[in-house]
Amino acid sequence: MVNIYDTANQLANDLRETQQFVALKEAMDAVKADADSLALFKELDAAQMEIMEAQQTGKELTEEQQDHFKSLNERVSQNTTLQSMLLAEQAVYTLLNDVQKNIGQPLSEAYEDLRKA
Repeated sequence: MVNIYDTANQLANDLRETQQFVALKEAMDAVKADADSLALFKELDAAQMEIMEAQQTGKELTEEQQDHFKSLNERVSQNTTLQSMLLAEQAVYTLLNDVQKNIGQPLSEAYEDLRKA
């Protein structure tokens, strides 16, 4: 019998060696090395958490919060170091989405077979 958790652990280890993940780690290191970029990242991260919390609790953002987030996005878009990290992050998520599609394929096929029955 296959231990799927061993396979998942191996997949996690393999992810660390992909070009996309290595590029993300390098971009993160560049953000860490630049105090302005790091501070901006931390501010963005806190704002994103605030937004997610509001969404989960059904609260609407205040106008002040919306203005702050808009201003923050403008500053992030002008920070090339942080932009590079966000692009690298997007590449990792694209890779993960592709892997997820492959992992989910047996389930999709099983339901498709059921629908044809």
